[in-house]
Amino acid sequence: MSYPIEAIGTSVLLIAAVVSSGFDRSELGRAAPPLLAATALSLLGLVLTVKAAPIMLSLSEVTSPAALQRAFEEFFLWRLYLRGTVYVLTFVIAIWVLPAISGTSRSRMAEN
Repeated sequence: MSYPIEAIGTSVLLIAAVVSSGFDRSELGRAAPPLLAATALSLLGLVLTVKAAPIMLSLSEVTSPAALQRAFEEFFLWRLYLRGTVYVLTFVIAIWVLPAISGTSRSRMAEN
């Protein structure tokens, strides 16, 4: 149950960060391209989930072991290889942008 909250919450927070960086035309503006990339990847992960979820939900209708194996293999492809790669890249880019955001907030605190 925590997965939808985590995936949707990540996308919402990244969108909020992009909107926030749009209002700030100072140094935070240089963080916008990686933030946009992380947001796009996070949303792509949600789209891939729309493809992967029905595979698992269809397992209640599967009767033959061969069909069950095929469903698990297809879900494994969508879940691990595709969505997993997208979410790892999202995480790496989000971590990569933190110093730019952190440096901006530190310089603002020093000015005040």
